[in-house]
Amino acid sequence: MTDPLLEVRGLKKYFPVRGGPLRRVVAYNKAVDGIDLSIMPGEIVGLAGESGSGKTTVGRTILLLTKPTEGKVIFEGRDLASLNARELNRTRERMQIVFQNPFSALNPRMTVRTLIEEPLLIHKMGNAKERDQRVRELIALVGLNDEHLNRYPHEFSGGQQQRIGIARALALNPKLLILDEPTSALDVSVQATILNLLLDLREKLDLSYLFISHDLGVLRYICDRIGVMYLGRIVEMASTQELFEKPQHPYTISLLSAAPRPTLQQNRHEIILQGEISQSAIGQGCRFSPRCPATQIDTCKTDEPSLDEWREGHRVACHLTHQNLPLNIVTVSGEIYTGE
Repeated sequence: MTDPLLEVRGLKKYFPVRGGPLRRVVAYNKAVDGIDLSIMPGEIVGLAGESGSGKTTVGRTILLLTKPTEGKVIFEGRDLASLNARELNRTRERMQIVFQNPFSALNPRMTVRTLIEEPLLIHKMGNAKERDQRVRELIALVGLNDEHLNRYPHEFSGGQQQRIGIARALALNPKLLILDEPTSALDVSVQATILNLLLDLREKLDLSYLFISHDLGVLRYICDRIGVMYLGRIVEMASTQELFEKPQHPYTISLLSAAPRPTLQQNRHEIILQGEISQSAIGQGCRFSPRCPATQIDTCKTDEPSLDEWREGHRVACHLTHQNLPLNIVTVSGEIYTGE
């Protein structure tokens, strides 16, 4: 069996919260609190969840743009923490990121040619003629042409700006792209063209993606597997089809019920969660229990559930699922939804 391209083990990222006149550390914001994740060559893995769940921090920590508090990031069989600065710099050529807002990610003072060429200059790749040829190849690869190279970012639409960002990310021939909400700042009509471009590039260049998004419809369209995050942890991980057809975690079921109807099965029951996502729930049993719409058992209030395999390829962090108990969720219409 092929080894994973990327493997994340026990990844944690805590941010200190300071208070008092001396600005001492009084608590920690546990943005990522123990993530296990793998991506196979050519695979697209999605991360879903509401704002504050830690999705973006996972992506930035994998790239070591933010230093992890704990855990391992293993890329192509090598633990990134064990690499020296030179080795890490060479490894980063094969791991790139595409940001959410293309306009803020592109330097407005630089032309498209300079923006795309910049990674090649930083990593000292090729001479001037070779770099120019590479820039022309990249701009064509994302559906633009040579006449765009001497323009500035503000002269392009949002979709075109994102294409430029993708071209820049591809400059160093990476094997893994981390896509941080790459379509959320775009019009719906443009989103599909960017998603189709990403799928086309995966086939042409043998790429793997970690696709971070709150849009379940986008994730369903592009991903092979999806992990659902809540308060820094993955609470459910399954193939895309399995997750949408047989969700097992109450949070996943609630998210799906809130998505636009074309994303869902027609018989999905609408569920409204009470309260807000809060760090105060961590350490009080299941971190989702204060908002969980399902009938709970004592263990929900005392023990944190582990992400265990419910069936092959489908993992769930829920005491009810582990014990094969019905969820018994009260829907907006007053009906009881058992999760089956």
